[in-house]
Amino acid sequence: MTGTTTPRFDQQGALGWRDRALDGLNCVLRCVEAVLRFRGLEPLAVARALNGPLDPVGRDLAKDFDGCRVDYRTAFDDGGRNVPFLLERLAAGEPVMVLPDRFHLPGDVYEGRFHFHDHAVLATRWSPRDGVITVLDTDADPDDGFRRHWTLTPGLRALFTWVGTVAVTRPPDTTDPEEYFAARLHRDTELFSVGARALGELFDELTGTGLDPVTARALHVLVLGDIQPLLFLYGNALAGPLEPGGATGLPPGMAAVRTAAFGARVCAKRLGIALITAHEQSDPPAVYPRVLELARPLRTALDRLGEALCAAGGRDGLADAGAGDEAAARLRERFAHIKGTCFPLVEGAAT
Repeated sequence: MTGTTTPRFDQQGALGWRDRALDGLNCVLRCVEAVLRFRGLEPLAVARALNGPLDPVGRDLAKDFDGCRVDYRTAFDDGGRNVPFLLERLAAGEPVMVLPDRFHLPGDVYEGRFHFHDHAVLATRWSPRDGVITVLDTDADPDDGFRRHWTLTPGLRALFTWVGTVAVTRPPDTTDPEEYFAARLHRDTELFSVGARALGELFDELTGTGLDPVTARALHVLVLGDIQPLLFLYGNALAGPLEPGGATGLPPGMAAVRTAAFGARVCAKRLGIALITAHEQSDPPAVYPRVLELARPLRTALDRLGEALCAAGGRDGLADAGAGDEAAARLRERFAHIKGTCFPLVEGAAT
């Protein structure tokens, strides 16, 4: 990646990207990863820069990282207000992440239907001569380098409601894997044990009430946007971007934690992808109950990871009943925020 004039999506150098961009990370993180690689970070350093507390409740995987920062600008009422900033940054050689308002995105399945902000692309180039912005999009054609070209028409300006820039905040982390693991073990075990229980309670609540189209979409954002990458980055940060079982020389307890983290992230991916597929069925509410059954193997996998962390010497946080209640309340609040931010308006809304 180093030496290119703009960031690119490089599946060979990316973390765990085999056949689709949702292999471990989400679209936001693929954009941040591309910028970090463009800044010269190697894969292990990228994983550790993107890593952070193993907290399924309190950590936002759109902004909470150990070694980098994403600074966002929003203008939900008029995306055109972000356009001067976007063009200035691109002219200065600074890539800009864009979470477009899909209501205004030409050719999008939700154009004119929903004001959804559930996808991210990375703007990398601006051509004033022909008025074209080049973006990297995980959903674009791999044979064309995952690029799309947007002509900046007056109508298109409205979609830039949510943009962000990425900054590296500390030198690459080259700490020995065992030292890296040990320094975080107690904190991560406490946060994870409490958070995993809160997540299980949310699954129970949604199973009881049922999913409507907005709640189901919010759940896929939570699962694929936060839970899967939380687990995936943690596993990669322990020993670099290796396949599960590929690490050598790790202590048994640490290796078991890493394997359990990767196993849980696979279960999270299956649930999230199944939800996305269900959204496009002729009668999604009829399909959602069957999809929610995939929450059960995810909960089992999360339990295994919690057990592995405790077996490796981590302190369980479940002894504090108050912490569990607080985590459950915070997760419900966060879930409501996802619904209101990513999917705020109903079909056919004009503003």
